[in-house]
Amino acid sequence: MDRKHRLLIVDQNPYVADILVQTLRQDFAITVAKSGQEAAQLIVQGCRFDCVLTELNLPSLGGLELTRLIRTNRLMSHIPVVALSDAHDSNTRIRSLEEGVDNVILKPFNPLEVKAKLHALLRRTVFPAEEGLKRPVLARMQPRTNLLRQLRSRVMSLIL
Repeated sequence: MDRKHRLLIVDQNPYVADILVQTLRQDFAITVAKSGQEAAQLIVQGCRFDCVLTELNLPSLGGLELTRLIRTNRLMSHIPVVALSDAHDSNTRIRSLEEGVDNVILKPFNPLEVKAKLHALLRRTVFPAEEGLKRPVLARMQPRTNLLRQLRSRVMSLIL
């Protein structure tokens, strides 16, 4: 089956989102969310994506909180998350990877590099629908239960 992968782009800057859409639209079916809160609503409503590309520094619900929400969603926990960041310190990149982000791309970025990294991550990801709902190939860290409750509570309060 030769279908396009579904990509969720989360970035509050319309210029950045437009560059990404222009570069990626031939390879991906793209949904753009302008905030972490909007992206969380899509996820809670049951929209399915094969990959998420998110800015880390978002108001209200940041990229790391969005990543935690994705990792706690049984239908989406297997999907790759790529973060865009203008923070050039290694502590931010390390923390992002430890929190469940699969790759961090620094701003300013080359959109063709973003495209290549998304394809590389998707080549190594086994999707449950394709594998009879088996566990995905990419291993994920198991978040702490208390942290999950706090995150779910915060996400629900932001959405409602």
